[in-house]
Amino acid sequence: MDYEPAAFCIRCGRKAPRWVSWSVPNTRRRYYACVESKHGFLQWHDDPTSSFLRVLLGDLRDRVWSLEDDVAALCGDGDAGAGAVKERTACVGVVGASVRILMYGCGIVIFASGSVAGMIIS
Repeated sequence: MDYEPAAFCIRCGRKAPRWVSWSVPNTRRRYYACVESKHGFLQWHDDPTSSFLRVLLGDLRDRVWSLEDDVAALCGDGDAGAGAVKERTACVGVVGASVRILMYGCGIVIFASGSVAGMIIS
């Protein structure tokens, strides 16, 4: 857990790990939370995102999950052709990772652009 600024749980004093939220109202928003959930420590690292960005990132996330489910359904059929499908889709894991990286990159670019535009406007 090497990141700055560090956040510490108020109740136990331990360094809280940084997480990424994928809930609809806080899509791609980073936060700190104590590993002991009963402590209830939660501190946001990022400001809330715009509604446009939340919808965009949520849609991208849902599409990636849908594609992963489709591939799993094709590979886990249990019929004689499943082996052939697995061979044809062997690279899907690599492609899926690339899509996730691209999605994160696009999200960061959009977030940064919105932040700069917000500073210019205000």
